[in-house]
Amino acid sequence: MIIDRVTPAIRELLMLKQRPSGAWGYHAAQDSVETTCFAILALRRTDDIMLLRAVRALRGLQNPNGSWPNFAGDEEEGAWVTALAVLALISVRSDRVGLASGICWLLNVRGLEANWLWRWKLRTVDNKVRFDPRKFGWGWVSGTTSWVVPTAFSILALQTARQCRIHRTTGLDERVDLGISMLLDRMCPGGGWNSGNGIAFDVPVAPHIDATSIALLALAGHEQESRLAESLHWLAHRLAGCPSPYSLAWGILALAAYRRVSAEASESLALRAEELTELLGHAPSVTDNCTLAVSVLALEAATGENVFEVRI
Repeated sequence: MIIDRVTPAIRELLMLKQRPSGAWGYHAAQDSVETTCFAILALRRTDDIMLLRAVRALRGLQNPNGSWPNFAGDEEEGAWVTALAVLALISVRSDRVGLASGICWLLNVRGLEANWLWRWKLRTVDNKVRFDPRKFGWGWVSGTTSWVVPTAFSILALQTARQCRIHRTTGLDERVDLGISMLLDRMCPGGGWNSGNGIAFDVPVAPHIDATSIALLALAGHEQESRLAESLHWLAHRLAGCPSPYSLAWGILALAAYRRVSAEASESLALRAEELTELLGHAPSVTDNCTLAVSVLALEAATGENVFEVRI
């Protein structure tokens, strides 16, 4: 298969682009926690000093409060990439000290909607957005309102921790359930997700491929929600001919998570994987390391192993 040739080639290219610090940047200039986490996930089975250096670099970037910043030296109070760091460290069976503090941070941080004053404001004064402020998730950085992608990744991280028996408490279950209710509440009319709200200023907001795919990954196992099928249908049709390897890769990861419960997802998956391998045929021209790493994970998922699939 073409995938069997392309995937090892991209992994090798990703390894060559590791920075002296052991981390990866989006391109080359600065260590990025997001890119480093995706690279660790893509290379998690590599038996090499390179992976050890990457894990050491990621652990070294952790904040004292258990969170991770987007970049070295930024966001001392924490950012959304904490969820990615937890997922990456679980994948390589890292020590549980850093993991435990990262998970605790995720359990304790919450969108500003959790504050009674913000709930009152969103219901009375600032009512241009239509969502239930009682249903909140996680923001991009600490101290902000909830957004779709940070919430979805946080759900995935906590579900994975629970599944691997790293952290199993009633508080974790409640926090995951609340995040799931927030995602369902923010769905766009007709299916799919935008980065934030489904409706703003009484106008339906168009869904995005990336946000929809990542939200669907977090909601795998909740197919009883009738509107989930609408989102999956939207994604399967919208992905055809997508020119962005990054967006296409996330779409493939989402389709792969639903192929056993949706004939439409299963049929679309093989076609979209073929399109991605064609786009990656000139991998050296793809300079974004994040795209390379997520593409590896997508091609893995297309052939049977989805690192983001956590079914309840």
